[in-house]
Amino acid sequence: MSAVAAPPEPASAAAAPAWRPWTAPAALFLALTVAFVFSALVFAVGAAVTGSFDATRGTKIAATAAGDLAFVFTALFFAQLTGRPRARDFGLRPTSIRRAVGWMALAYLTLIVLGGLWLRLFDLPARDPSIDDLTVGPAAVVATAIVVTVFAPIAEEFLFRGYIFTALRGWAGVAGAALIDGILFGAIHVDPDRPAAFLVPLALFGVLLCLLYWRTGSLYPCIALHALNNALAFGNSESWEWWQVGLLAIGALAAIAALLWPLWRRGDPTPVPA
Repeated sequence: MSAVAAPPEPASAAAAPAWRPWTAPAALFLALTVAFVFSALVFAVGAAVTGSFDATRGTKIAATAAGDLAFVFTALFFAQLTGRPRARDFGLRPTSIRRAVGWMALAYLTLIVLGGLWLRLFDLPARDPSIDDLTVGPAAVVATAIVVTVFAPIAEEFLFRGYIFTALRGWAGVAGAALIDGILFGAIHVDPDRPAAFLVPLALFGVLLCLLYWRTGSLYPCIALHALNNALAFGNSESWEWWQVGLLAIGALAAIAALLWPLWRRGDPTPVPA
């Protein structure tokens, strides 16, 4: 039997970012801290404008977007401690479309099967109630959809898979780093309106996204799959028809492609496995 082809890696060891394992939890802690500070500033500005400290839906949505921005800034801050960070260090480099689609389909099928069994085991609802208070009114729905399906996938993948998973791999290996990253990814989604058991499928999704990054050598498939999943979850929470969810997914992918297209064009492609 022929050996299974190895997943794509950086062209040389020197090309791989030398990020220390301890910076992974430190980056997450700082990211959450900065996100809290950014959110507090947004709420303070909102209170100054409205004259009330009662958070409006617009303020909450803006605070969520500010938290996503904090994730990106934090990853860049820790990356620059060991040299000038490049987009490809975070996995922002082109890869084979066919390979990416195949691994994305396998990862999501695994999530649907195992996550579905978990939800049935604990009799959990398929819809996520954590965004209900943000989606009252057309403007709030549109703004929340953009944050959930465009900003969040980019920011969370940049921090968790692009930085944390990469920093942990040299110490814990692929499997260990994926497991730790998945647990941390699930943990940050703790919400008073979300059942605790709901976090397990989220952690599983984090693990699968790590493996998707490992097998494709690129962060773009992770961002795309994350956006598709969030579009499906958002549409389900809003009780949308299938075509509405489809339009949201296409719009999210188009917006992400527009934002990241300059990096894709300039990025070094991942080497094809032998």
